[in-house]
Amino acid sequence: MSPRVRAWQAGLRVRSVHDGPVHVSVVGNCRVGPSALRAEGLRAARTGRWEDLTRWPGSYWVVAGFEGCTFVAGDLAGVRGLFVGRGPCGVIWSSLASHVAAQLGSAPDLPLLAAHLVAGAEYWPGRSLYEGVHQVPGGHGLLLQQDRWETVDVTGLPSPVTLAEGAARVGQALTEAAEGYAGEHEEVGADLSGGLDSSTLVLLAAQRRRVRAVTYGGPLASAEDTAFAARVGAYAGIEHHVCEGGPQTWHFASPPPAATDGPTLSSAIAGLDAAYLAPATGLGTHLTGHGGDVVLESSTAAFVDLLQRGETRAAKAQVTAWARLRDQAPGPLWRQVKASAALGRDEAVAQTADRIEAGRFDGVPRVWSWCRPGPAAAWLTAHGRSTVAQLLRASVTGGPEPLAGAWDDWSALRLNGASARHEITLYDPLDVHPVYPFLDNAVVRACLAVPAYERRRNGAYKPLLGAALPGLPPWLTGRRSKGSFGPVLMSGLRAHRTRLHHLVATSPLVQAGLVDARRVSADLDRAAGGEAGAPRAALQQFLTACLWLGDPPLPATAATRAASC
Repeated sequence: MSPRVRAWQAGLRVRSVHDGPVHVSVVGNCRVGPSALRAEGLRAARTGRWEDLTRWPGSYWVVAGFEGCTFVAGDLAGVRGLFVGRGPCGVIWSSLASHVAAQLGSAPDLPLLAAHLVAGAEYWPGRSLYEGVHQVPGGHGLLLQQDRWETVDVTGLPSPVTLAEGAARVGQALTEAAEGYAGEHEEVGADLSGGLDSSTLVLLAAQRRRVRAVTYGGPLASAEDTAFAARVGAYAGIEHHVCEGGPQTWHFASPPPAATDGPTLSSAIAGLDAAYLAPATGLGTHLTGHGGDVVLESSTAAFVDLLQRGETRAAKAQVTAWARLRDQAPGPLWRQVKASAALGRDEAVAQTADRIEAGRFDGVPRVWSWCRPGPAAAWLTAHGRSTVAQLLRASVTGGPEPLAGAWDDWSALRLNGASARHEITLYDPLDVHPVYPFLDNAVVRACLAVPAYERRRNGAYKPLLGAALPGLPPWLTGRRSKGSFGPVLMSGLRAHRTRLHHLVATSPLVQAGLVDARRVSADLDRAAGGEAGAPRAALQQFLTACLWLGDPPLPATAATRAASC
């Protein structure tokens, strides 16, 4: 193995080619043949065409070098993460932020974590949750020369196309991704939640491989989802296992089986995952539909995007149709969309910072906006509000205003990539090896080439999927609903309330004076008591952040590389 990739963890496929001082290595699931890797890879490295090294389908890291220059990139979604910092011996980079932090002696960045909980992570894409450790955002690579480093945009989306024009490319990319991840194994595991995304992958994989699918069922699961999953399993003729649930599967019933690189909602459902995934253990690959929601459809940011493009009539028609489907008056929603388009990202973030610092959380928009505080904002102390506000103001770029649809697409994609990255860590002790075809580089590029306003159709659910794969059964692509794990979360909050109160009271976020434990605990009691308006999702996010702070990853210095040591 080349010494330049010695840092990568065991179990990943590594392929390397070189020609004198020029070298290229791919690490992970990269569907490129040996001749193309040599010809295309060495040519790209020799000429500095770094984006070309990310164009092979798959989800992988690439490491290339020529004449004292080293380029490293993960995948577009960030499932293959990349982090960098500057230590006493020079630049250090790794696939995990915690590995760089271990070298630097860095602690978790509590103010930034509080800001993530309040506003989301999308305003600081280049920062990790460790002090002094930078994150290379999805769609970017890391270029190292001597003792310097910079990020390079490798997004490389094709020219925008309509949904009808782009559907065939999406269908081909998704089919090849499912085949590529499943093809090396005689039998594969697969999630089968009953939703469109996991069902689609099961049907694609079952055409060529034996599939062992798993579903979380039981009295607290959606009966409609469970029945739909059973119908898909029978249609595909696969082995299908349904977990019966129970108290051991409720949220917060079991500690996470491993320490993750950052907070993740999956750490709250360790018992659920262990139970429903048990029949799929030991298989080489486990297909998941994670990320399908992001690439196949878009949020109501598409309305703002249309207005930014000058498509006022189309934007107003979309808002009106959306409002009528929800029995709402379109006028107030249209005014909110116009305000978001007029403000732009930077001004909206600055205004939100002022509102947070002043403790004003009223008037939250009912449609997408550039920046709006979540329920966790009400838990901040005065010091916490000032701290979060300062971080938001510091995120104002002053550069060209982005289009809302693309900005929201990439923010959501990176959020899903980080979630998948942490999930891999949690599944490893279970001997389950998840893959994410919807987050495959080729699939991401094909889907996001269809702009947000094209992927969204009022009254249609994920229309791009049906157009991309017309061979799917109409009863699948025609589904309009999907259940949730809300009852499982509420049961867990109720059953483990006392322990969760202690977790809140002892949280480093509370000890640092950023969060008022009494306010969090009051909402925890409301949620555990079944109050409809309680912020259950925000509570889960806060509690999982507390779990992470109490169980940080152990240092693993073998997975780091110092550029100048």
